[in-house]
Amino acid sequence: MFNRLLATLLFVLAITSTGPVAAEEEYWEYTFRPGDSIWKIAEKYTTTVDNWLEIRELNKIHEGPDRRIPPGTRIIVPVSMLKIQPVPAVVIAVKGPATIVRADGERIEAVVGTKLYSGDQVVTAQQQSVRMQFADQSELQVLPNSIVVLDKLSQHKHTGMVDTRIRLNNGRVNTWVEKLKPDSHYEIRTPAATTAVRGTAYRLSSEGGQISRAEVTTGIVEVAAGGTEKNVEEGYGIVAEKDKPLPEPVKLLAAPALSDNLSDDKSILKVSWKALDSATIYRYQLATDKNFDQVIIESSTEDTTIELTDLPADNYYLRVRGVDRYQLEGLDAIREYSIVEPPPEKDRSWIVIVPLGFMMLLM
Repeated sequence: MFNRLLATLLFVLAITSTGPVAAEEEYWEYTFRPGDSIWKIAEKYTTTVDNWLEIRELNKIHEGPDRRIPPGTRIIVPVSMLKIQPVPAVVIAVKGPATIVRADGERIEAVVGTKLYSGDQVVTAQQQSVRMQFADQSELQVLPNSIVVLDKLSQHKHTGMVDTRIRLNNGRVNTWVEKLKPDSHYEIRTPAATTAVRGTAYRLSSEGGQISRAEVTTGIVEVAAGGTEKNVEEGYGIVAEKDKPLPEPVKLLAAPALSDNLSDDKSILKVSWKALDSATIYRYQLATDKNFDQVIIESSTEDTTIELTDLPADNYYLRVRGVDRYQLEGLDAIREYSIVEPPPEKDRSWIVIVPLGFMMLLM
């Protein structure tokens, strides 16, 4: 009951320069419900029930004749008093003008350094992505055309235990989870399934609210759907359909072996690989950084050769993976390539001039 109630609360960051508490204090905002009292709030959510008097004075609240505060009353509580601290995530990389929708409906553009709080949504469109980092250094990358809701971001004040709960309503994410402390929790829910980990890296997608796919590249992921649970180990994936029992995990396709740049002058990128058994298509991405936060080309092909032209001279990172008949994406092949300026075109005007001069002599 406590977790369910806590997840509905709105965490806000406020800064005050007046009043009985120090400037730059962080506050937690709470809206009173029927039956609530300052004493009950202090007992349930803060480190000691004795905080009730300070909370009352801070909010300048006078209780009604029946010693109850009217439902709907909003108060602030110093974050330093809380048993479980709301801890924001931080945007560490962004591509394109992705949108952050705050819990109160405010919309802002995601930029590096933006703090994300419980209740916030991250919305990406085509060619947009956002990478965020949580309190325990775990990371989540929200890929193009996705909607992610941060349901709960908290950390226990004394033990350092973290509780991170995320909702992927639609789209795709990549996640890297640090090894968690005892009793810590990291969970991503989709309309079709729930995934929970204790230290791993995996990809997760949600398709139309009916199908989810999880592909584990490191560690083990616990997947629950349709009243069943499966442990998906490293190198395996699983497809979850809403309200249906989970099938057995499937071994992911191996990483293809990428060739050198096969172009003659290295001013374009031409790469091939040997066909993988059971691959229906290959997904490839080209980025300007090794973390693939700045992806400039993303596409798929049935062929085993790609040729990318019109690339400015620079270093690039190519990532290719096979996709099987379940639409599970396999292990990554990643390789760095350098593109150079094309050689200048030779002046061939003499080819025309000389023959004309020769013809005039003949005349």
